[in-house]
Amino acid sequence: MSLIHRSRFSLLASAILCPFVALAQTSASTSPTTAATPVTCAPMANIAVPSRAAILAKVTNFDSGHLKPGKDVWFKLARPFNYPACSLDTDSVVYAHVIAVSSNEVSLSFDRADCNHHDQQPLKLRIIGIVGPPDQLRHMHEDLPSEVAGGARDINQAVYGTSEFDEDLNPGGPPHTIRPGIVVGIKNLKLEPTRGVECSDRISTENNHLVLASGSQLILAMTVNRNIRKPLPSPSSMPHIEPNPIPPAAPPHP
Repeated sequence: MSLIHRSRFSLLASAILCPFVALAQTSASTSPTTAATPVTCAPMANIAVPSRAAILAKVTNFDSGHLKPGKDVWFKLARPFNYPACSLDTDSVVYAHVIAVSSNEVSLSFDRADCNHHDQQPLKLRIIGIVGPPDQLRHMHEDLPSEVAGGARDINQAVYGTSEFDEDLNPGGPPHTIRPGIVVGIKNLKLEPTRGVECSDRISTENNHLVLASGSQLILAMTVNRNIRKPLPSPSSMPHIEPNPIPPAAPPHP
């Protein structure tokens, strides 16, 4: 190749590459400011939810082996309940979808309900407690003194605030409240509101398989979901990147 042809080739290559290099430099310089801000969900620790603000959903068949991410699950209400703009009758349905699942762990997000006799209206609920079937609750209290075991031991009544406070729902806390994450009458089960994938509510077990027996109940409540946004690094802490200039092409040989 002659010198003139090589010089013309260098000019042509520079003309083609310059727009792409400039675009890469622009993207590199703007990416720190346009990157998505990391978001994590605030834990619901040290919060006492009034029992009158909670509803009970009946569990009939809940087995992690029959679930997969994205699948919808639904539960019927044990009693009627009224939220602002959403009236729920007994046996009204609340819906959740499975965010993540493994053999011993499930993360759920409740986002719909049959409000005012209309199917699947938007309604964000959180699982704040899980209660075992009545037979398991009876076994749990068999060893208690009779004056404690009798009377206000009906979880349904305690949740709806129609009887004396049952401290099982918020041990050591104020009366007529529920501690988010409480599990009553089910061994080796753990509930972590907002701690699942995408701030969903995570249920896990120490056993090899997660099953909630028929007759168990989920305690649900409408709660404010607080997001914590991690601050972006300050400009002074960002590394300074010098642009990589392209050397000018050699002038064509006369």
